[in-house]
Amino acid sequence: MLALARVRRLAKSGEARVIRVEAGLSLAELGLRVGVGPATVHRWEMGKRSPHGEPALAYAAALAALGQVASA
Repeated sequence: MLALARVRRLAKSGEARVIRVEAGLSLAELGLRVGVGPATVHRWEMGKRSPHGEPALAYAAALAALGQVASA
């Protein structure tokens, strides 16, 4: 899946964190949106864990939406 590969690349590179911060969301707020805890989002952003399953797809969708908002 392209969305899964892309979100993993964004998380590992640190781009996901930049998108989140530029959109003004905390780890907890993004975690609520994707159905995981803030520690999980933090581990994804730090490259300690790789997003997978339904939360990964929700994370991809959230980052896409946030990226559009942050760049507007």
